[in-house]
Amino acid sequence: MTWDPLSWAQFIEITILLSNYLLSSQGDRMAMGHSVEGRYPFLDHRVVDFACTIPPKYRLIVMRDKFILRQAANSLIPPELALRPKQPYRAPISRCFMAGQSLDYVEELLSSDVLRRTGYFNPGKVAKLSEKCRKQDGALLSERENMALVGIISTQLLDHQFIRNFPAHPIPELQNVKVFTA
Repeated sequence: MTWDPLSWAQFIEITILLSNYLLSSQGDRMAMGHSVEGRYPFLDHRVVDFACTIPPKYRLIVMRDKFILRQAANSLIPPELALRPKQPYRAPISRCFMAGQSLDYVEELLSSDVLRRTGYFNPGKVAKLSEKCRKQDGALLSERENMALVGIISTQLLDHQFIRNFPAHPIPELQNVKVFTA
C-alpha cells in the first residue's frame, strides 16, 4: 500500500507527538496530576479508523482544518462557531505574574540591576514589556509578548536558582581508591 504525503505527515505526527507529548505531558499527566480524567472522543479507535478511510482531498481542504467535522456539525452549532479559525487554549500566563499585587521575587528578577548582572536580556526592553503588562493588569496584547515575558522570568529564575545560588555538593573523599599507573 502506498501512502499519500498527507497520510505520511499525519502518521509521523501521531507517532512522534501524540502519545509522547500531547497526551502525556499536556494531557494525561497534567489531568491525572490534578485528579481529572480526560476523555478524548476523537481518539476513540473507531473514529481514528474511520478518519483514516477518508480520502486526503477531504481531510485537508486548502488548509481548512476539520472540514468534515465542520460540515457534519453545520446545522447543530451557530455559524460564528462553525466558521471561526481553530484557537488553542492559552492560560493567562502574564496575569499570574503581573496582575493585582506584585510578587517580590518577580520584581527582583526583572529589576535592571539583576538583569544587568545576569546579562541575558536588555534591561530597557524588559522594563518596557513589564510596564506595558502592569498597565494592562497583567494582560498582554499578544501571545508573543506573553511568551517573551514568561521566557524572561523563567530564564532569570533558572539563573538565580541553579547558577548563582546552586548549593555546592562536596565530593566524598576518595578513600581506599587504588590508582593504577602504566
